[in-house]
Amino acid sequence: MKHACKEISRLASDSLDRKLGLWEKLKFRMHLFICVNCRNCDNNLKLIRNALDLIEKTKYGQARLSDVQRDQLHQTLKKNTGC
Repeated sequence: MKHACKEISRLASDSLDRKLGLWEKLKFRMHLFICVNCRNCDNNLKLIRNALDLIEKTKYGQARLSDVQRDQLHQTLKKNTGC
């Protein structure tokens, strides 16, 4: 993994928890525009975050993804192996 990609994967993770600064956001978006692996990594992180949010919102944490949702999650993660 290139040094720039390591930094971008960190920014992808950070962007889930906080608002990126102007320079960080610009650097992040420019890199995602040219790097398919980092774009896939960012998409995978968002997909995982959304799945975890769904579980958290369900009473007592006993959420179950539907078979369709589980298959979509599996296929997306399988397709996007750049992370």
